Amino acid sequence: MPEPETRDQAGGSREPLAVALSGVTKRFGEVVAVDDITLEIGENRFYALLGPSGCGKTTTLRMIGGFEDPDSGSIRLHGEDVTGLKPYQRPVNTVFQSYALFPHLNIFENVAFGLRRKKVPSVEVTQRVREMLDLVQLVGMEKRKPGQLSGGQRQRVALARALINHPRVLLLDEPLGALDLKLRKEMQIELKRIQNEVGITFVHVTHDQEEAMTMADTIAVMNEGRIERLGGPTEIYEDPRSAFVAGFLGASNLMEGRIEGSGVALEDGSAISLPADRLAGYDAQVHIGVRPEKMSLTAPETVPAGVNSIGATVVDVSFIGVSTHYLLRTSWGADLVVVVQNLDDERHAAGSSVAATWQSQHTFVVS
Repeated sequence: MPEPETRDQAGGSREPLAVALSGVTKRFGEVVAVDDITLEIGENRFYALLGPSGCGKTTTLRMIGGFEDPDSGSIRLHGEDVTGLKPYQRPVNTVFQSYALFPHLNIFENVAFGLRRKKVPSVEVTQRVREMLDLVQLVGMEKRKPGQLSGGQRQRVALARALINHPRVLLLDEPLGALDLKLRKEMQIELKRIQNEVGITFVHVTHDQEEAMTMADTIAVMNEGRIERLGGPTEIYEDPRSAFVAGFLGASNLMEGRIEGSGVALEDGSAISLPADRLAGYDAQVHIGVRPEKMSLTAPETVPAGVNSIGATVVDVSFIGVSTHYLLRTSWGADLVVVVQNLDDERHAAGSSVAATWQSQHTFVVS
């Protein structure tokens, strides 16, 4: 077997690559579903492919799992080229949104199914099934049928069945999509816990931004068959670098301006400061952005020193319980949204003049 590929990490350590795609393209007729993607996923990572419907994320996952063949490019798992191999020949397992449990088998036999096919001795089957049910916190439910379980419990059974075969990579195709909001949030925590305990690479496809940010170490934001932004959740959220990512991963206020010195001047002449490296590579005209929750409101005459500030008029006020959402309109006609936590009784009424302020480090630039 070939030596695993590795990637240099900070500090000079070497990390084995669990998954490596090189120049992978997939077409369906005239439609390019995945367009020349190259990505690397390290060992023991929780990696999310995030994007809207039709962006190519599920097709990418299916090619990693062997359910689709790429038209060009290569796929390597732990250093081995698996591009032409069938799903059962790859050290991966897949968990689908539909669970795909056998309704006529009890939970024990659903989890044991893969071991039974491999003719694993019964004593070992019993031991490993119990270990898996303990991992997914379903001990005591061995004799129940899938129809007697909640959606979250059925998803745990599907996870146990996938993990019992000791895959080196687990592929998750919208695994929480069929659950209600409360169960989804609970399972997000459980999936991350399970990934930490088993210590293997999880590759998770989702269109849910919060889901990806809650669980993933690394997020690849996909758009029209390509990876538009790659990085950690905080890194991508704070510096999305493109209007698509800024809009898809949360809400953003985007404004046009021109570079002046080390900052940006807006249409009304407001001087906006930001980290200097975020202007690298841009010409005179740029679009800057700031997240609504990073902004504060104050009276125009009380703007603190050293912060970015834009004068505006309050157009609408919405009380949301934990926060108040303000819709503002600037002097040049742009709309801004500001989300203020309800920590005190201060309110700004519709029609009042305010200054929207924020710290320079929360300013980002998008293409």
